[in-house]
Amino acid sequence: MSAVEFKSPRDGATLTFDVKRRWPDELEFNVAVKTPWFSGVAPATTYASGSPTAMFRAMANEWKGWSEAKTWSDIEGRVSFSAISDVTGHIALVVELTGQDYDSHLRVVLQYEAGQLEGMANEIKQLLG
Repeated sequence: MSAVEFKSPRDGATLTFDVKRRWPDELEFNVAVKTPWFSGVAPATTYASGSPTAMFRAMANEWKGWSEAKTWSDIEGRVSFSAISDVTGHIALVVELTGQDYDSHLRVVLQYEAGQLEGMANEIKQLLG
């Protein structure tokens, strides 16, 4: 497996992780988002900041909701995630991508359901470790 895609039940928007290179202690991967209105892709690395796997696992473990945002960002700030939940099982995942010029930014909010979190965490773990 070299890529996973998560589809929002709200509007069909997608979040894709695509591994580009693997080393024993680091991964390089692209993160892409596509909504009905915007799309973008940015590279990320697990170097120094680790994988977003722990964030997705924490979300799945607390599927009934959490009080503070769950966050992850790669070391260069090219890709960042921030997830919040509400009491009805809706998850808002803010994805921020930064272009190679470091001046261009894309920010989208993807909506997921609590029932999707376990599968998402498992697929991210399988892909990124």
